[in-house]
Amino acid sequence: MSGASSGISPLRRLVRAELAAGIAGLRLFIACVAIAAFMLGAVWMLGAGLSRALSENGTIMLGGDVAVEVVNAPLDADLVVRLADLGTLSEVSELRSTAIAGDARTPVEAKVVDDAYPLVGEIALAQSADGVPTLAEALSEREGLPGTVVEPALLSRLGLSVGDTMTLGGGTFEIRAVLLREPDRLSAGFLVGPRVIVSEAAGRAAGLLSSQGLVDYRYRLRADDGDAQALAAAVAALEPERGWELETPADAGDRVRETVARVTTFLGIAAMVALAIGLTGAWAASRVWIGRRVRTIALYRLSGAEPGLVVALHGVLVAIAAGIGIALGLAGAGVLAFVLMDLLAARLHLPWQPAALASAGALAALTLAIGIAGACASALSGAARTPPGAAMRSADTIPTPRPRDAALGAAAIAAAILLAILGLPDEILAATAAFGLVLAAALLAGAGWLVARAAARVKPRGFVARVALQGLDDPAKAAMRAVAIGIGIAGITAVVGAQRSLDTALRAELPDRIPDLVLLDVQQAGIGPLTARVEADPLLGGLQASPFMRATITAVNGVPAAEALVREDKDWVISGDRSFAWAAEPTGAELLGGAWWPVDYAGPPLVSAEEDVQEAFDLVPGDTLTFSVLGRSFTAEVANIRMEYHRTFRPEFLLVASPVPFRDAPHSWIVTLEGETDAAVDALVADLARDAPGVTAIDVRRIVDDLTRVVEGAGLASLAIAGLLLVVGALALTAIVAADVDSRERQALAFTLVGASRREIAAARLAEAGTIGALAALVGGGAGLAGSFWLASAGLRVDFAPGIVALVLPLALGLAAALAAGIVGGLGAAPRGRGQLVRRLAG
Repeated sequence: MSGASSGISPLRRLVRAELAAGIAGLRLFIACVAIAAFMLGAVWMLGAGLSRALSENGTIMLGGDVAVEVVNAPLDADLVVRLADLGTLSEVSELRSTAIAGDARTPVEAKVVDDAYPLVGEIALAQSADGVPTLAEALSEREGLPGTVVEPALLSRLGLSVGDTMTLGGGTFEIRAVLLREPDRLSAGFLVGPRVIVSEAAGRAAGLLSSQGLVDYRYRLRADDGDAQALAAAVAALEPERGWELETPADAGDRVRETVARVTTFLGIAAMVALAIGLTGAWAASRVWIGRRVRTIALYRLSGAEPGLVVALHGVLVAIAAGIGIALGLAGAGVLAFVLMDLLAARLHLPWQPAALASAGALAALTLAIGIAGACASALSGAARTPPGAAMRSADTIPTPRPRDAALGAAAIAAAILLAILGLPDEILAATAAFGLVLAAALLAGAGWLVARAAARVKPRGFVARVALQGLDDPAKAAMRAVAIGIGIAGITAVVGAQRSLDTALRAELPDRIPDLVLLDVQQAGIGPLTARVEADPLLGGLQASPFMRATITAVNGVPAAEALVREDKDWVISGDRSFAWAAEPTGAELLGGAWWPVDYAGPPLVSAEEDVQEAFDLVPGDTLTFSVLGRSFTAEVANIRMEYHRTFRPEFLLVASPVPFRDAPHSWIVTLEGETDAAVDALVADLARDAPGVTAIDVRRIVDDLTRVVEGAGLASLAIAGLLLVVGALALTAIVAADVDSRERQALAFTLVGASRREIAAARLAEAGTIGALAALVGGGAGLAGSFWLASAGLRVDFAPGIVALVLPLALGLAAALAAGIVGGLGAAPRGRGQLVRRLAG
């Protein structure tokens, strides 16, 4: 072939010929790419779909362009009128109550709405025999009975159907429709029961908006002129002295956004590990494929093909194989992400756009393409430098790539990792994980290099030891094998250790520290009878009763709270109403500073501040806090600082004040208790349904069961991730082992000719592979455990508890790698009998 003939036409003809012959030699390469593409694509698509749904539906989630919230007491009527002058107003109240039907009862999340609800978005009701009613029709009064719409879970718990009646508060309601989608669901926070919606008139008549109940009053506004920012500024200017929580669409669903960001980052780190392992496998598989085509490349060169044409041909074939792998992986990822997005969007009551999946998939494809180009650069560069004559004489290994090509390949891989980092919500966390991967790879390479240097200096006796050490005396090969095997061990160990830590934190800690029952809206007159009922039953105990109120911190040492804040990450303590109680005796929380007031103290108000409040303002005992309770402003001296344990279902309060004057204010109580048997707890709940129907009983056992299922689901998901990492790691290992098979066979043939037995050859290869496997297990396992510690403490914020599995796993993986490499390179390479020996000599 002449120089002029090495253009696009010869390349096209050669590509067609190669494709006609098939690219079966790249199947391992395609598999490595496909699994890496599946994991990266699934995480990015799901994260992008959720993030876009949350960002595009902020107004719907909030219920308006602006919302303000107060607790316990509604806004004054004149202030409500002033709000209504600014735009279209809707008033919504939310509270926890109990729905009763016969002897059955269940806690519910009641929502009392006005005629303007919903201001934005649409509420979806299920089809009934009379068609699909509007919300106004479903809530209207018919024959003296007000209507309600409920979630399907309430019907199943109470054994009811549409058309039946139930008791809520002090009223009876007819179930008119089943609620399918509630546009502002995410503004409600944590729900302990099914949603029940009633009209404002019916809710007031049933006593749901009692002055002593725990009610969230929400006022939503829609800008009539479309200027939401001007509306927010005008509303902020009206803020009363008691304070309120003002939200805009950007604030809606903050907790869900944070959860999505954290989960996406954690899964993204696992996907980044899969990307690293997959690129390692692609690198090894491409070297195997090029290495086995050395004589074919030599024939092309001897026929006149220039090095550029040879590189272009093999580059196109690798690109086609990579495209197949990426397409297969992203197709599977797209199906999984679509199914999960449908499920999650239904749970979150949000619409979503499938277009978000396509853009994330395209970015994942670009990232993979760049990384694969870098991983294959060394093999393609070596193909261009293959001497034809030498290749025809001995098709052993391809030449070392030029330093420039190796540097370009490394830069492409770094660019792919950078894109993987930028594709995650928490770039700092992802960058730290990427740095950990690079550090682990450097440690593995260094350890492999040191072992090779040490092996070169040892002068062993005996065939097995001599052959084993000869296989280790190449520093470059030893370093590459240590990295290829160890990086997978490190990544898998990190994910498994972090998952076990999370499982331990959620499964082991919570059940030991939470009550069985939480009672809300218990009135002062009911505390005595309830205490007597619990004390009379030996199977019940652990009763704790706390007055429950809400307060808004407005000033610290006379300075407005927003100006006194010293830690921006603690600004939530001044965002609206927060938990408040009074107590004569210590609550049992650990005191970090100061002292508790005397039991009979009746002087000016004193307050105990929780640690978060102290950190927000750098408080010390003796400072003053000004706060609003039930619309009245109080200034109290900080008597002490408390530290609460936050993973319980027991009441915890940001502020606890001395009894005077708060004990005389209207408020309800929260009661928690424990039971030795489920029957004892169920009997108490039944008695409360009869004697105190206004009390809301939250069965924590059911919540714990739900949490347990969530933990089990998270555990299964983590195991699935670890399983995929194992698969891609196994594929990478297969490629690494396959890279040496041909040369090992020739060496085994030479050893057989000089009298070595198959057992001796296998023992030598097992010793060689075992050394690298043990090294990879030790260094990679150590790096993986360090990574899991970091993921647990910094990423998941749980105690590090990797379990025995994460400790044993590196050894098991290292042993598996050693056995696989040793068996293939030892027993698999040695000739079986004289017949095979003769055939190999003849070949």
